[in-house]
Amino acid sequence: MSVAHAAIHAQSALLPLVYAIVIVEFGLSERDIGVFIAITTFVGGTMQLAYGFLTRYIARPALLAGGQIVFGAGLLIGGLSQSIGQLLAAISVARIGSSPQHPVGNALLSDIYPAERRGFAISAHISGGNVGTILVPFVGGAMLAGLGWQATLALFGVPALIIGVLIALFVRERHADYRVRARASGSVWQHLRDVLGRGDLRLILAASLVAAGGRGLDIVAPFMVLYLSGPLGFDRGTVNLLYALLLVGAVVGPILAGVLSDRFGRRPVLIAYYLLSALGIVSFVAVGANLLLLVPLLLPFGTAVFSESPVLQAYLADRATGPMRDVAFAVYFTFAFGIGAFWAFIIGSVVSGFGYPVAFGVMAGSYLAAALLLVLVREGGSSLESA
Repeated sequence: MSVAHAAIHAQSALLPLVYAIVIVEFGLSERDIGVFIAITTFVGGTMQLAYGFLTRYIARPALLAGGQIVFGAGLLIGGLSQSIGQLLAAISVARIGSSPQHPVGNALLSDIYPAERRGFAISAHISGGNVGTILVPFVGGAMLAGLGWQATLALFGVPALIIGVLIALFVRERHADYRVRARASGSVWQHLRDVLGRGDLRLILAASLVAAGGRGLDIVAPFMVLYLSGPLGFDRGTVNLLYALLLVGAVVGPILAGVLSDRFGRRPVLIAYYLLSALGIVSFVAVGANLLLLVPLLLPFGTAVFSESPVLQAYLADRATGPMRDVAFAVYFTFAFGIGAFWAFIIGSVVSGFGYPVAFGVMAGSYLAAALLLVLVREGGSSLESA
């Protein structure tokens, strides 16, 4: 599952580098890239809601395996793209294929690991995926320079096809009767009403919606790369190196945050990480093109900004249990990715209208607002944790 996640994250990390090329090749603007990200994120995000229903009738490993195969096929098709419209269609297919990984994969892990280890398990799953992320500035950057973006995109699809077959062969449900028990526990609509009717879950979902305005790979990374290569004027090699420093935090950070949340609690760790993320992005804007300050800043900033999401997911898993958890994750990721499309459009528009520093300020504000929402969550009795 982590290797599958690595393939998906590798694609997500590759795309900002592709955007920096196609924005010139196809004569696009930052607003156009924002719209592109918004559409593809919306397509993949809306698929998330379906898994609260599909997991009752289709084995979760089958959903994960099929998704990987569709994902790989989308990237192969993307390698044949000759226009921005064709690339948009191909990446949308890839987003549909990658859509089971978070809600289905996290629900499966949450069933296997007890609450006191769940933060580590989900964060390790995210970190394993981010290993694919961190290789991209080196492997992907070299491939883009040597082969071009079409061939690179197609080659990134091949491992996904192989991984899909391996998941189909080796990954199994923990309980053979899971789908029967899920259907017997109540309808999807009953669980959906339960999820949306709980005050604590509503606040967690709201924090996810707000914090999506500064979320790692979908928002921060693409616009940060464009800022480094555009207004700051760094060459492609320097941008790839700085991007790699940022992404190292995506591997180290989630595991550390998961362990800390298992020991000290989800909410205090989350609030601390939101505050650190806001401080980090303000500092990033303040140092400008000063490499002596930029280089040591990007690793700790990446460690913070990529860590809040897996801990928030573990927090949700703690408080929504059994088959209700599948529905909760479906709602969570539908909202998170759907709002990501909205945020991508907003941030792209802010960049076009007011410049990058203002856009990064909006991202910082999203972290602070999410922290405030979590302060309002009542700890203790509202949790429904069980085995």
